[in-house]
Amino acid sequence: MLPAILSLVALFSAIALSIFSRLNVGLLGLGLAYLLGALLLGIPPRELYSSFPSSLFLTLLGLTFLFGHARVNGTLDRLAGWAVQLTGGRIGLMPITFFGLAVLLGTMGAGNIGSVALLAPIAMEVAAELSIPPFLMALMVACGGNATAFSPIAPTGVIAASFMQRIGLADHAWHTYAQCLLAHVVFGFGGYLLFGGLRLLRDPPSAEQSERLQQILTQRRQPLALRHAATLLVLFGMLLLIARFRWDVGPVALGAALLLSLTRLGDERAALATIPWETILIVCGMSVLMSILERTGGIELCTRALSHLSTPRTAPGVMGLLTGALSAYSSSSSVVLPAFLPTIPGLIHKIGGGNALALADSVNIGAHLVDVSPLSTLGSLCVAACARDQRDRLYRQLLAWGMAMIVAGGVYCFVVFGLLR
Repeated sequence: MLPAILSLVALFSAIALSIFSRLNVGLLGLGLAYLLGALLLGIPPRELYSSFPSSLFLTLLGLTFLFGHARVNGTLDRLAGWAVQLTGGRIGLMPITFFGLAVLLGTMGAGNIGSVALLAPIAMEVAAELSIPPFLMALMVACGGNATAFSPIAPTGVIAASFMQRIGLADHAWHTYAQCLLAHVVFGFGGYLLFGGLRLLRDPPSAEQSERLQQILTQRRQPLALRHAATLLVLFGMLLLIARFRWDVGPVALGAALLLSLTRLGDERAALATIPWETILIVCGMSVLMSILERTGGIELCTRALSHLSTPRTAPGVMGLLTGALSAYSSSSSVVLPAFLPTIPGLIHKIGGGNALALADSVNIGAHLVDVSPLSTLGSLCVAACARDQRDRLYRQLLAWGMAMIVAGGVYCFVVFGLLR
């Protein structure tokens, strides 16, 4: 019992430090895993190192390196520029267009953070130019990016698939993606229509707005150069190999990135600088620490505590609420998912039933609905890109929305994955 308790203390200490300090929780997780493994279990260092998720590391490295190339050489910016042409002069369609573009880029592999990081500066500038409420634009950009968090070739999707495979939920990547997309469509468009989007869609633009819109459309209509077309060809080729021929994501993405480097279609050093090493270290370090929890019985102890709060019907709502509350202050993909997904099989056993996939969906969706908050990366990117005199108000609006999503996410998971399923 003592090793299990100590391993749980190590896990929650790492999570607390990720909330209240800037210490890299992944490096801390590696250190704690080594201490617990060596001192409590007597695991030889070589065996402990084998629990490092090398396949996951390679996949995250390859994907982020590849999309770093596409971002640095201007390909993704060209896509964003051409997408704004699709509005046809309708001001109210502009936030919806950015939602769709975020979905496209995120699904292609840029992921939630990558797509929002690219689009937020453009979207918030367009909102300021056209007098679109910043909250509406930020909500649609952040929800659009987060809707594709679980794309099978996006970093968060790869992380979730890795942990879901360990609990017997392999080959559900596209299902997970679709459920997350649906939830963000419901809440994103619901919020957009409820807080002013309906008026934007209904009211015709003023003469001044129409003139500024035409200027924006002209400025963003930039031609595709050879490097942009070739990069898009490489990206679509990667998608074909993964989706049609089921090649492994990591080596294909890394190979595509190296191809762009060898052909000088991108700046390799600049692309390497975009790789989120800190996030990759967090994911891999927490994965090693979770392997120690499995050996010591820490996951079993955590599962027992969760079972006291749940029944087979209420478990999805409980998981959605708890993961949302934790995700509001820590990383969804690198802290919350590794902590909660491994508990699902044991929880089902303890409460006498339940659907493992429904609980996994609840963890994934509950953890991500709150990420529009400015305390999370997506919300903070939108606030940073907003006009200076509107940042304080946007911060408060996004914070209120994010906190509301803790409860709304729990209710959504209870209804969709508890009552309806």
